[in-house]
Amino acid sequence: MSRYLSALLLMLVACSAYAQYEMAEGPPAETVSMVWVVVFGVIFVGMIVGFLAYMWWNERKKKDD
Repeated sequence: MSRYLSALLLMLVACSAYAQYEMAEGPPAETVSMVWVVVFGVIFVGMIVGFLAYMWWNERKKKDD
């Protein structure tokens, strides 16, 4: 088990060093407009609200039976 944890730690160190090297070139350029970020946010929150409403509806139906 400790062998796997040490390998994981070594991998995390290597990945963080690689990320630091990549960030030295500067931040990545913006690739999408803000409109699409807002559309994604609306759809994401809408799906969460829809799921909660569905769960509430099913629980309400179960109590009636």
